[in-house]
Amino acid sequence: MATFELAKGAEDNAFAQMLLKLVRQNIESKPHKKKDFDRLDGTVALVADDADVAVTLEFRLGRLVVHDGILGVPDVTVRGSSDPIMTLSNVPLTRPLALPIPTDQSSFDVLRSMMRAMRTGELKVFGMIGHVGLMARLTRVMSVNG
Repeated sequence: MATFELAKGAEDNAFAQMLLKLVRQNIESKPHKKKDFDRLDGTVALVADDADVAVTLEFRLGRLVVHDGILGVPDVTVRGSSDPIMTLSNVPLTRPLALPIPTDQSSFDVLRSMMRAMRTGELKVFGMIGHVGLMARLTRVMSVNG
C-alpha cells in the first residue's frame, strides 16, 4: 500500500503540501502509475529560487516523505524558478510507454517551454545522468498526464 506523509517541520511549507497532494492524487486517480511509484527509491530536492523554498522528496519503495528544505545529499536536485518546476507536472506522456512525446500543440508547447528553461539556465537538473531510472519514474509519477 502506498503511503504519503509530510516530515516533521514540513507542515508549514505550502510547496511541500502541494507536492504531496499532487503525487497522492496522481497515484489514486491513475492506478497504473502505482507501479512506477512502488519502484521509486531515492531522494529528489526541488528548489524554487524565486519563492525561496526547497523540499526533498524521499521515495522508499511505495512510500513518499516530503521534507522541508534539502535533506542530506539528494540523488537528484532540480533548481530554478517555480514556473518551470511546476511545468514538470504537465509533461505530456504517451501510453503505453509513458514517454515525453508531444501529441498535440499544447503538449508540444509544454516540452518546448521546459527545454527553453533548461537551455537558458532557468531550470537546472543535477544528478540526472547518474539517475536516469529515478528521473523517468519521477516524471511519470509527477505528471498529471499519461
